[in-house]
Amino acid sequence: MKNKNPLYVVKGKNVEQAANFFDMLLKKFDLEPVFNFLQQIFAMLLQQVQNYPMFLVIKGYIDQLFVQLMPILQQVSGMFAKA
Repeated sequence: MKNKNPLYVVKGKNVEQAANFFDMLLKKFDLEPVFNFLQQIFAMLLQQVQNYPMFLVIKGYIDQLFVQLMPILQQVSGMFAKA
């Protein structure tokens, strides 16, 4: 199904279509390499889960990361709410 109102990201002379708002932010701010790196780290961590205690350790790392990211995400969402 074709998107009726597609999102586009303009970088210099290049125009790229974004699948959604999150994809648009990744492309606009050139965060795709960072996001791919985080995906690889999460995949590596999740491969280490063999039992429940290890799951709790990995969950603690991920929870700590999101606690640190939440203020940044709240600031970004506030910026877009004002626009």
